[in-house]
Amino acid sequence: MKKILLLILILAPAIWAGATWFTSQNTEAVLDDMLAQSNQQISETVPFLTIEKKSFDKGFTQSAAQSVITIDPAFFGNKEMPPITIGFNHTIYHGPLMMTPNGIKTGSSYILTTLDQASLSEEVQSIITTLFGDEEPFVSGVTTGTGDMIDTDVTFAPFSINAAQIAEFTGEDLGEEQFEFSFDGITGDFTSNVEGTIINGVMKLGEINIKGNDGDDIDINFTMAPSTIDMDVDEFYKSSILDGKITMTIPSFLFSDGKGTDVIFKDLYIVSSAEHDNGLMNASAIFDIDTVHIKSSEAGFNFPDSKVHMKGSISGIERTAVIKLIDLEQEMNMSQMSMLSGDDAEIMSDEILSSMLAYYRALGDIIKQGVNTQSVLEISNETGNAAVHLDLNYTDAKQLFALKTVKELALALQGSLAITIDKSMLTGTPLEEVIAMPIMMGFAVEKEERYESIANLNAGELLLNGQPVPFLDMIGDEPLAWDEIFGM
Repeated sequence: MKKILLLILILAPAIWAGATWFTSQNTEAVLDDMLAQSNQQISETVPFLTIEKKSFDKGFTQSAAQSVITIDPAFFGNKEMPPITIGFNHTIYHGPLMMTPNGIKTGSSYILTTLDQASLSEEVQSIITTLFGDEEPFVSGVTTGTGDMIDTDVTFAPFSINAAQIAEFTGEDLGEEQFEFSFDGITGDFTSNVEGTIINGVMKLGEINIKGNDGDDIDINFTMAPSTIDMDVDEFYKSSILDGKITMTIPSFLFSDGKGTDVIFKDLYIVSSAEHDNGLMNASAIFDIDTVHIKSSEAGFNFPDSKVHMKGSISGIERTAVIKLIDLEQEMNMSQMSMLSGDDAEIMSDEILSSMLAYYRALGDIIKQGVNTQSVLEISNETGNAAVHLDLNYTDAKQLFALKTVKELALALQGSLAITIDKSMLTGTPLEEVIAMPIMMGFAVEKEERYESIANLNAGELLLNGQPVPFLDMIGDEPLAWDEIFGM
């Protein structure tokens, strides 16, 4: 047994050295691949920006490299100015066992990236020092392994800035207005594939605080508490979710104007999600606030603390049509950005118009038989509940833009709209008198404990609060002006 342990102790350094040498041989290739993937992702959104390797010095346990991001001056509409460059320093630790500033890592490599401040002008360096002090503004660490997945940890340092510093940077005189902005930075930990189409992790946002005074009587104070963004996405496509969910949680959001108005939101949840369904897609967005507190000395009445729920969803859309729409949206954005560098404004304007028309046509192609959309708004508090529910289905075999008249569109839609509000919510508010008008006109009805307005549409038949409305006769054969609406 002792001989085996002795043999292991003797061989362990050799095995580690051999493994380290092996991984070091592939380090530059890994960096090149990551930069290539970054360029691919950047080209899909910002055509005037490129990233490339500047240098690479290979070592045994670690290597050093530099890269540079170049921003084409055409992006700013000025071809005469020199390109803007931002450098980055990379320290690449070789696996399989790596001792890094961020702890012990295991894998084939750990790429630590920081801003190369020496590559920046003295003026920019001065601004960075003012904002961040001695802290590194940006630090990113990427752990690679033998597979396609990578682990990323990223940090953006806290910073603050005030009106006096802004005046110093811009050379303008400091006025009576006061302003201060502070942000406690960002940290994030993610697992993703190199292509960036799969991502799972958490980003933590530090507190954001804005204080301002106009030199008179308005004293603004805004604070957003430390928040989190949870990502569980199985398929990203050009920054859009095709399958997965992103959730943002904000514990509190406070605003005051120094004149008696205070707004406090507690426990905000923003959720965006999408999922596959046999070649189709379902997508939804949710916005929830557990407590809305509004205090205003000028309102004339009190707003009771309320809970708010909003949701929008669409289902039954073809996945291929969504991908086409995303591609065309990117093309439209590219055309708009390319116009900044174009010499012939008329030609560029035609290209933008063409890309916009293609995008709107694709948007219409998404609306096919079986597509359903729903919208919900619910408000509740100690006085009662109010809600708006919309449920709409597209039932026609023709595509949306194939419909020629408003009557055809009405026949193609099936759905309902329900608006309800408890009487107790309106008591003592200006709306208590306003509600009388829609009731008198038949748009709403009064029940024992609530007011409601319910519309149902089916095969061209419209019922409003149970009563038929001959709206098809009213609209006649009014044409659908798609050309005027979308410039088609």
